[in-house]
Amino acid sequence: MRSSFFKILGGSLLTFAVIWALVLGWWQSNDYEPSKVDLALYLGALPLALVGGFLLLRGFIEHLKTPVMPAAPAVAIADADPLAGDKARTAAEERGFVLAVLDAFAVAPAGESADDILAAVASGKRPEPSTRLTDDAGFPIFLAEVPNLDTEAIRDRLLEDQGVLRGFADDEALLRILALLDGLVPRTREKVGELIGRSTEKLRLQIVWLVPAGFDPSDLTALRAWLHRSYWPNLELTEFDLAVVSSANEAESLRQVDEIILRTNRDPVGNELILLIAAASATNERTVEQWAGANLLFSATHQGRKIPGEGAVALLLANRRLAASLDPEASVLLSRASLGVRDKPLDAGGRIGGKLLNQLISGLLDVTHTEAAQIKTLVADTDHRANHMTEALEGLGEAFVHLDPATDCLAIGTANGAVSPISSLIALACACGKVITDQAPVLCVSNQDPTARAAMLAMPLVAENPETPRIS
Repeated sequence: MRSSFFKILGGSLLTFAVIWALVLGWWQSNDYEPSKVDLALYLGALPLALVGGFLLLRGFIEHLKTPVMPAAPAVAIADADPLAGDKARTAAEERGFVLAVLDAFAVAPAGESADDILAAVASGKRPEPSTRLTDDAGFPIFLAEVPNLDTEAIRDRLLEDQGVLRGFADDEALLRILALLDGLVPRTREKVGELIGRSTEKLRLQIVWLVPAGFDPSDLTALRAWLHRSYWPNLELTEFDLAVVSSANEAESLRQVDEIILRTNRDPVGNELILLIAAASATNERTVEQWAGANLLFSATHQGRKIPGEGAVALLLANRRLAASLDPEASVLLSRASLGVRDKPLDAGGRIGGKLLNQLISGLLDVTHTEAAQIKTLVADTDHRANHMTEALEGLGEAFVHLDPATDCLAIGTANGAVSPISSLIALACACGKVITDQAPVLCVSNQDPTARAAMLAMPLVAENPETPRIS
């Protein structure tokens, strides 16, 4: 090391001596009087640059001559989160959570039960021109209306109230929603009472009322009190709760079901019944005018647009143990929801692809350990619009070539119109009814919204998959 240092030092001094001798000799032969800058540049900077360049070149050559050492084996570094592995296992388990549907209720233009709606769709029933509403030219508007809806009785009941509810008496959309619930909720209350009488333990009831987005929170408080007072004044229950949540689209409504599945499995209450109820109506003058102004309303000249619809739906849910003890033959298992959003609306133009739906469905089958061949029916909330039905069929992919698009792929929106945001829930109720009839898994898909997509699987309780995680 010392000999190398002295060699470098000697070489540097020799370089300086040679350069100085050459420069001074050149100046003397030319009788040149150097300035201070010349002295600094030629007698200082130039030899330093040459010595520095030599040292850099020598270091680079030594680096090339150094043999490459094999990389040391990686040392396992502890994860910053010691529970990361546990969290991954928990997430995988949660994707396999299921919940039982004890009963499903529906009121729609196509019928007053899931079986009626499926029969109407299979028979080709379609919305008809309205006897109430007309367009600007005076022609009847195509509507999917629930017949004989008694909105006047609901108006009278609201006018009896001396508070906030009295102000709702002139809201046609809300009157139709409450009238739809009035035809549905008593049926659910009767079923709950039946289960209470059959159960050997006190049951707890959790009611979730799903409403379309846009309601004022103060209005929801008053409507919640009205619903409680009108239909659930007293029950022989250990606990009772009524919550109101809003939903912006069909996929969001299925996400609310998914939230119930997740919560019920994470914090199991053995004696809990969960009743999800929802209603929506677009068959009112205000909504029709909004759709017409936004170029969304179906007409004879624009048949690729939406037909206003309406309906109500209720799902009575419980964990698998409670369902098996109360009504196993009529119960259905629901998987978690598989959710996604298209990068552009179907009406934006271009090729109609079902790649996103195919990914959602494939993931659903993997999580539930279900073979595509086991599924004999697709129930979708798709309506009459060809591009939405094309997307749904392409989303099935090659795995579902055994399904006949005409008889096995049922689009309930063709008979019920657009019932945002609950079309997906009506489709899910129909899927549950189809499971009971066929005793086979049924795929439920939501693609009526311009971009939001969702898929769920309804399965027979009696034919549960042993690989599916159990609910306590």
